Amino acid sequence: MTRPPERVIDVGLQAERTYLAWTRTGLTFAATAVLLLRRAALGELWLLVFGVPAAVTAAVILARAQWRYRVTVAKVKQGRSAAAPRLVAAIAAACAVVAVGGLASVLFTR
Repeated sequence: MTRPPERVIDVGLQAERTYLAWTRTGLTFAATAVLLLRRAALGELWLLVFGVPAAVTAAVILARAQWRYRVTVAKVKQGRSAAAPRLVAAIAAACAVVAVGGLASVLFTR
């Protein structure tokens, strides 16, 4: 795990809040993946279509959170924007796919 900087570089702690948000998102994907994969293991094999991508996405998000934190801190130190609109769009698309899988698991399984 990445250690926070020794000196607070920004009073609002945006980098730390962003890191926590990425971590929460990754853990949410992981929990959803576990539930979908469990249902798949119980006989609903079609849920693998949603569960496996959710698990991979969770791993990527959690790993990326570390990298994103370091990038955000570096950009804040330089006085530059750390915004990543394409990354947010990609995560939103992944959320939509996993949400459809979760909804389908509720509506179409025994």
